[in-house]
Amino acid sequence: MALRRLPIEFEALARAMAGQGSEEDDYYLDTQTGRIMQIASEVWNALEEGETIAGSLNAWQQEELHEAQAVFSDTQGRYLPIPEAMPWEVEEIMTDFMEAVGDAELRGKLSQAMAGRNAVRRFKDVLVHYPAEQQRWLLLQHQSQQEQAARWLQDEGLEPVWVSASKP
Repeated sequence: MALRRLPIEFEALARAMAGQGSEEDDYYLDTQTGRIMQIASEVWNALEEGETIAGSLNAWQQEELHEAQAVFSDTQGRYLPIPEAMPWEVEEIMTDFMEAVGDAELRGKLSQAMAGRNAVRRFKDVLVHYPAEQQRWLLLQHQSQQEQAARWLQDEGLEPVWVSASKP
């Protein structure tokens, strides 16, 4: 099956994958334009319950409601729910990174940070004190996110053409 090329802003997709699964917003990919859509839970809930809320919304919320209605009524598969980033993948990347660190002291600190709750935050907190390693981590994390996103898109029959956000 040939993949259909689609321009997608990677940073927006990465933010959506990180934010998906929150109770506040849902994220969708428009497979015709490559646009990432963010829809607030309250807009979704109102739409699903058939409430008429259009009159009580400001301009940006009106646009979000319009997008939610398009997603809600989509029967052709134009809008894909964006999957959330898998926590185990992040932990696996953290482990690979830690094992590649040459400084034994830093490796020990990272290992301790990974034990228990809030491992990702603690891992990043350790790296703040090691700017070169922090940059290496950010690059590895970016590459991993891009690979995960590309795999998902390929599974959906799409080949991403990564673009940068346009500056106003």
